[in-house]
Amino acid sequence: MENVQTIKYNRVSFISIAILIVLTWGFYRTYLVFFPSFEGFQFVHHFHGGIMLLWMVLLVIQPWLISRKKYRIHKTIGKLSFVLAPILMLSIFLVARDTFYVNLKALPSMTDAVAMISLSIPGLIIFGILYSLAIANKGRTYYHMRYMIGTGLLMIGPGLGRGLIIYFKMPPPLGITVTLASVALISFAFLLVDLMKKRDYKPNLIVLLMMVLYAALWELRYTPVWQGFGDIFAKLFF
Repeated sequence: MENVQTIKYNRVSFISIAILIVLTWGFYRTYLVFFPSFEGFQFVHHFHGGIMLLWMVLLVIQPWLISRKKYRIHKTIGKLSFVLAPILMLSIFLVARDTFYVNLKALPSMTDAVAMISLSIPGLIIFGILYSLAIANKGRTYYHMRYMIGTGLLMIGPGLGRGLIIYFKMPPPLGITVTLASVALISFAFLLVDLMKKRDYKPNLIVLLMMVLYAALWELRYTPVWQGFGDIFAKLFF
């Protein structure tokens, strides 16, 4: 394998821009179209949306700065992630809690509401793991960037899932399944590129395993294992 790892950092910015476009596409009919009144939405939704947007902007700017050798600015802006990442995780939790109580009223049973937690809480935990790995490897740019890209891949889900459900009329469970499978396939493609170019594949392998786990937990949402965990989690934290 190559001793010195290389990457086109400006291309990473383009990946993040593409994810941002998918988010805009998915949220247009379910959120953006209600501007400026946003009737029916609560503060927690605006809070989460704003923080998610800031995170995506960070993922666009940081690789671009590296590609332009603006290392000092990159490090300064990077310190903002120490605050932004925990706030983003908090916002995901708050939206998950709000959605859980909405689902208790809208869905047929508690079982269904607990099943839906498998879409939010695993994503929150996986985001935390990938971000922690990125920070732990901040001195190893090759690893750091791949883990940060992994946090961006998690953002595909909310936009793509909504888009498939709204524009392609997919049933919500199928739309979510297709979305999580697509994210896993994108992760696999990144891993395959590393293998083909004989680069260090370990960070992208970890990202892929996280995405596969995420998709698997969604498919297992009605099993006794998830229902037991989800029920306990909801009672303790929601």
